[in-house]
Amino acid sequence: MSDDVFPDRNMSARDKIEFMLEQDGWAMDAVRARGDIDPPLPTYSYTVGFTDRFGFPEVCVFGLKPVTCRGLFGMVADALAGGTEFPIGAAFIGLLDGGQPCAFLPVEAAAAVGMLPALAEHQRIAGKAETSFSMVQLTWPDRTGNLPWEEGFDPAMAPVQLLLGDPPV
Repeated sequence: MSDDVFPDRNMSARDKIEFMLEQDGWAMDAVRARGDIDPPLPTYSYTVGFTDRFGFPEVCVFGLKPVTCRGLFGMVADALAGGTEFPIGAAFIGLLDGGQPCAFLPVEAAAAVGMLPALAEHQRIAGKAETSFSMVQLTWPDRTGNLPWEEGFDPAMAPVQLLLGDPPV
């Protein structure tokens, strides 16, 4: 018995997305860090199918390993399936362990679509414009509990958690 997530290790990226959509009703794509560009781009992951399944925007997370993002996306999916309504554009407590704050920041589809190839392809296959999706960025705190736009946020973490959306005022 194999412990691979996918039935065929050599599946195309699109087939993997389709497999996850069939299994869970949503999928995740992960993008490796790019140190060969200026400025460097940290690793990030994003969902495909959250809007279709939950009526909630797609979610992206920067600076965390794909396995961690999968866990976060799973927590969000479970909460949404249970009827939880998350605020968008404001910090809140209740999703992350230990009373840690996080926030869903709106992301402009037209500015981000080039970074989201699996989502763009999903939109095309559905007969929609590549930019006809809504997305939020799930932001997470540094070790001291500060979010990226807050005073005291660890400056070494700024390039790791690239912000696509505007922080709350």
